[in-house]
Amino acid sequence: MVNKIDHIGIVVKDADEALKVYSEMFDFEVVEEMGGPGGEFKTVLVKAGNITLEFLQPLTDEGSFAKFLKERGGGLHHVSFATNNIKHELKTLKAQGRKLINEEPMSLPKAKRAFVHPSAAENVLIELVQRAQPYPEMPNIKIT
Repeated sequence: MVNKIDHIGIVVKDADEALKVYSEMFDFEVVEEMGGPGGEFKTVLVKAGNITLEFLQPLTDEGSFAKFLKERGGGLHHVSFATNNIKHELKTLKAQGRKLINEEPMSLPKAKRAFVHPSAAENVLIELVQRAQPYPEMPNIKIT
């Protein structure tokens, strides 16, 4: 069963600028920064209270995030739901006849994830994520 929104993914032109804006407006702070496979994009996870956002910044002109930015100018990309049993969620959704992008979860160093096709959920891309552990606590620093 999904048990909370893990994060909301937002494609941005400049993750540092997005962080500055969200930090000034709502005191978001960096939780983690990661590079995408092949250097195609970078991800910056930011948090304020119980809200986590994922800024996805394309680093090349290739790939889905670059295409998204070019076509839409950025914005909401996906909603990620946390689950304790991602394989069960995928099996249940498939049995319901829902279109899946990933029928098996992808393994990352700290999590497993899979995507549900937007056509299955009112044109919203859904990510399911099963984390080995929750996000680390925010550092006691202020981003300016």
